[in-house]
Amino acid sequence: MYANCVRASQVLNTKDLNVRTEQDTAEIVARFLTVGEGVIGHWVEYARGLLLFVTAPGDDRSGEFYIYDRKRGSFWLLELQDGVFGGYSLADMRKKIQDFRLLDFAENPGRLLAGQAS
Repeated sequence: MYANCVRASQVLNTKDLNVRTEQDTAEIVARFLTVGEGVIGHWVEYARGLLLFVTAPGDDRSGEFYIYDRKRGSFWLLELQDGVFGGYSLADMRKKIQDFRLLDFAENPGRLLAGQAS
């Protein structure tokens, strides 16, 4: 699988969450999780962005991948073009991260805007 099998949709930004992009990243992510009623399953942090694996409380197969773009203060939902609907389990997560090269988007969230995630 390749990174071009990923669609990205902006879902929220720091303005929506009533926080500043300069605030502590943990505070921004906590606000995002509160609004989305999710819990963090995995978190990978880079200088430009974060890869978040978020699940619904009590649902082991509800995981979704998000990128937080620090510069723009935007959260993006990553939709993997793999025919799976309804989310992923923690057991699936690492393989999906590798197969779809999701860390590339966390390392450089600008790729989401450049149309490389379509």
